[in-house]
Amino acid sequence: MLISKKDLLDQTGISYGQLYRWKREKLIPEEWFIKRSSFTGQETFFPKTKILARIKAIQELKDKYSLEELARILSPEVSERLFSEKDLRLITEISPNLIPCFLKNFQKQNFTYIDVLFLYAISSFYARHNLQLSDVENICCGIKESLCAIKQTEYLCILLEYADSYFITIKEEKAAVYLDARFKTIDEIRLNDLSAAIKVKYKNKFNFRFDEEPQENIEESKIKEAFT
Repeated sequence: MLISKKDLLDQTGISYGQLYRWKREKLIPEEWFIKRSSFTGQETFFPKTKILARIKAIQELKDKYSLEELARILSPEVSERLFSEKDLRLITEISPNLIPCFLKNFQKQNFTYIDVLFLYAISSFYARHNLQLSDVENICCGIKESLCAIKQTEYLCILLEYADSYFITIKEEKAAVYLDARFKTIDEIRLNDLSAAIKVKYKNKFNFRFDEEPQENIEESKIKEAFT
């Protein structure tokens, strides 16, 4: 579903200038500005759910972070940090009841940032749809080999059901996916949304570093860490 630029500005209370400044600062992806012909000539539309969520995030965070920091938080770049079992237990969005299951079925003690986003997604599906532990075990076994191929967060994690069993499929946000008609789509989660939430909430706790972070900021982080 799309929303027009006029309706977007009216609904969010932002100005034309703010919108295009955030575009220049790469807070809003250029591909979200969709040109369409209309009876008045040409009009700009946006993917409604994505743009409203993004503007809400910017409005909530712009007083806490510089625009440069916000661009890093909202980007699809991922942290190179590894997460231990202890780290997983600090992330309240990951169900503590599922952590032993994750350790057993992923067969490792340290998890990548992408892994963490999927544990977050699976925990959300588990809570929303009353999945059984056996469902989570099967999902983990089915998806774990695919995660190493994912290097950024512009993906959808989709929960499917067939014959009383649950499955996960992963697709790039811009890509089409054609499923066997016997599969029922139960839920879907944008990894970008989970990533932005994690980066904001746990930035200081995990001292996140992202690929595009300026060197001087990295050195500053090291200095701060030495005195904490």
